[in-house]
Amino acid sequence: MKQEIYKYKSFDGLEIEAALLKPADWDGKTKLPLVAYVHGGPTGAWGDSLDVWSQLLAARGFAVFMPNIRGSVGYGQKFVEMNRADWGGADYKDVMAGVHDLVNRGIADANRLGIAGWSYGGYMSEWAITQTNEFKGAVSGAGMANLISEFGTERGPAYDEWFWGVPYEKPEGFLNHSPFVFLRKAKTPTLILQGENDTVDPVGQSQELYRGLKRYGVTADLVLYPREPHGFQEAKHRVDVQKRMVAWLEKYVKDGGK
Repeated sequence: MKQEIYKYKSFDGLEIEAALLKPADWDGKTKLPLVAYVHGGPTGAWGDSLDVWSQLLAARGFAVFMPNIRGSVGYGQKFVEMNRADWGGADYKDVMAGVHDLVNRGIADANRLGIAGWSYGGYMSEWAITQTNEFKGAVSGAGMANLISEFGTERGPAYDEWFWGVPYEKPEGFLNHSPFVFLRKAKTPTLILQGENDTVDPVGQSQELYRGLKRYGVTADLVLYPREPHGFQEAKHRVDVQKRMVAWLEKYVKDGGK
């Protein structure tokens, strides 16, 4: 499926550019199940290139929304710095503004919304399920549940230091923007995918998320992949991730948990 580019206004009037994929056989009238698919980084961006997850979902009848929210590269230095010390703040509101825009346009079904992502995209999925119950299903790949423990265990903490400082001196920002603090509010069925050899976002992050969700009775699965680093290398594991992601979102988003 060919992705189209559209722009929308976020909560504060900032223009956000996004990619949107729709099923090839869409009649233009029926409201579609939607997956908000957030890129990694956060200093990453969606471009005009093939993405497997979005293509698979569009082929299964989903609309796939891929926003270049504030913090993304390609829109100038000021835009990159707009989510500094504010993960889960205005960047999250950018995601939600786009989702609501698609609902208001009659493209997305407000009762069949999902969210997914890897790395920072996984973080955003985790954050979203602690802030709203609008999403019926979520997928977090190699996310970050606890920004303090992640800083202390990841391979390259200098990246996070640019955003937050260091937790030994400024713990408040790390703590207040960590999804685990708000997990008691979560209700969204969540699939957690993680490589056991990930040193970028270590395995403990996904374990903390899973334990918290189960504590509060949230439907959740944690799948650990042996030998895998942050970006999966083994074909059989990549295929397994894709199959699980599609099946989870079909069950909880497209089919309403049936």
